Amino acid sequence: MASPGIVDTALFKKAQKGYLLIIQIYVDGIIFGATSKRMCKEFSKLMKGEFEMNMMSELNFFLGLQIIQKDDGIFIH
Repeated sequence: MASPGIVDTALFKKAQKGYLLIIQIYVDGIIFGATSKRMCKEFSKLMKGEFEMNMMSELNFFLGLQIIQKDDGIFIH
């Protein structure tokens, strides 16, 4: 089970076997990432099984911010 953040209760984290899953919920949007591809796949499968999902892909935009993911880091504009 993921536990809510102390400052932001819409931010959840789950630590498992040395890996970390982070989930941010905002109105009707969810973004998530993990240090393990397996954790991302499991969370994605869980969400698709529980909710009607219309888009599941690499994050490009969130809350009006452009997100660019590259090998040397993540850039937010």
